[in-house]
Amino acid sequence: MEPRKVSVAAHYKLPWFLTSFARILDFVSKGLATRFLWRIFCRPIKFKVPSREAEFYNKTEQERIDTESVSKKIMLYRIPNDGQRILFVHGWNGRSSQFYRIIELLSDNGYDITAVDLPGHGRSSRSNTNLPEITDLLSEITKSRGPYDGIVCHSFGGVAVLNSVRRGASCEKLVLISPGIYEIKPMFKTFVGLFGLDEEYYADRLFGLAESLYGTNPGNYGLERFSKQIDTETLIIHCEDDREALKEIAITLHGEMKNSTLHLTEGLGHRRILRDEKVAEMVLNFL
Repeated sequence: MEPRKVSVAAHYKLPWFLTSFARILDFVSKGLATRFLWRIFCRPIKFKVPSREAEFYNKTEQERIDTESVSKKIMLYRIPNDGQRILFVHGWNGRSSQFYRIIELLSDNGYDITAVDLPGHGRSSRSNTNLPEITDLLSEITKSRGPYDGIVCHSFGGVAVLNSVRRGASCEKLVLISPGIYEIKPMFKTFVGLFGLDEEYYADRLFGLAESLYGTNPGNYGLERFSKQIDTETLIIHCEDDREALKEIAITLHGEMKNSTLHLTEGLGHRRILRDEKVAEMVLNFL
């Protein structure tokens, strides 16, 4: 299976009124339909925080910051320590507290912890966001709050982190857990398919709209464009049965990233992998 293929997660199955409205717009105006799709595409979903993550908020120092790159309130979490400095970056529709197991183990072993809720996610201000904006934010944080000895990221967060590293963000080691995207265009097509619309047609229109808004081709953010240039020591962890981010993405990245190690797990899916004790120990031993 090619790494560019992606699957559709259950929580992306949209309400009937959204898909119906998109189809009506498709009939009335392709331009309006494109802008509606873009608005939904850029709007993260905030899910209820499970009780198992509550202790994360009790243990961390929290600071809502302003940044030059993003005109939105961004939440940072800190557990200060004297050891190596580690930054955590969650995935799309995620939050920093999902890393609670790994963060607890690292902080207990003296690591200095910083975690960020991306724009529109977690306790950061509710808003639309996108990959170019998140990449800019991470580049700024690593420069103004770093340097970091290591960055641990999950799913979509790994794509943004790798793009910021390509642009000069410095760290000694990277941990990619369940990297979720390899090429950008298939992600657009999969999203359009949720609405039952012409995937190729609207993916092209969304690409064009994104380029007009941000002055760059979204495809340039795809990992296939630059992964071979990343020489940072990297640990890639992925589950064999991940239904949201296929393991072929991790396998392909491992083959292309010149200084990477790959570990495949079983039975942990896409998110449960973040709270597995063996995975946390693997991250600790690597860092």
